[in-house]
Amino acid sequence: MAMINLFATEFRQLRADAAHDSRDREAGRLRRKLVRKEIGMAIVTLGAMAMFLDAARGLSFLAT
Repeated sequence: MAMINLFATEFRQLRADAAHDSRDREAGRLRRKLVRKEIGMAIVTLGAMAMFLDAARGLSFLAT
């Protein structure tokens, strides 16, 4: 959960920095960094989902 909070905090900060930056070069760099962060968040989310589904399948024998 802490990792998700860290990603969310960084995501909000990057969005705010990209929105308020008036220099083109710096704004482009921040936009690229934001896209990389979004891709990273999606990969972490998919990995966590796969892990939880695998754990749920492994523990399903307890319900039967």
